[in-house]
Amino acid sequence: MKKFNFRKLHNYRRRFINANKNEDHVVVRGNNNVCLSAPHGVSQVRLGKLKYKEVGSLASALYLQEKTGSFLIAKTKNNNDDANFDEKCGYRNTLSSVIEKEGICYLIDFHGLSATRDCDVNLGIHLGKNIENNEKVFRQIFDLLQDNGFRVSVDMPFMAGARTVSGAMKNKFPNLWSMQIEVNCNITNREENADKYQLLLKILEQWIRGLL
Repeated sequence: MKKFNFRKLHNYRRRFINANKNEDHVVVRGNNNVCLSAPHGVSQVRLGKLKYKEVGSLASALYLQEKTGSFLIAKTKNNNDDANFDEKCGYRNTLSSVIEKEGICYLIDFHGLSATRDCDVNLGIHLGKNIENNEKVFRQIFDLLQDNGFRVSVDMPFMAGARTVSGAMKNKFPNLWSMQIEVNCNITNREENADKYQLLLKILEQWIRGLL
């Protein structure tokens, strides 16, 4: 998947899930200090309610991992849990270990935004707490997205609070820079919007490379 192709991107995601369907989650090793996270690439259960998988979140994380050489952790099996809500789970234990052992400085947690939302991208930073040690890096991605025509919101509708993967890891590792990024599924899931999706991934790749 060296070049962007909408169908190949999602076929790669399906193959990745199928190859790891017996594992709760998997880690793809990287060669830098950035870790990408996709806890909702499969369906999940929150407070007894089944929630649908956010396919674009995993597709995006997989593509960017390959392009940037970052670490990646991804949920690959629904065990009647929600890694972005449950305070204690294997996913978070593994992520904590990766952050500590690999010297991770940046955590980017990918999610999918409902098509009914009126923004293209929601950046969750917990009122600035999760990115307080480098606000310039946040401003860079915010400006890059806005300057390229994306409708960007901050902490609305999701702020990546202390209970989320992004917020919990920031609380545990104070020197970590952490952001939750939610991308509207109108962009990630519809082939007619492939050009916009490609532009988004190009922006994110450029920005991540600038972190290294």
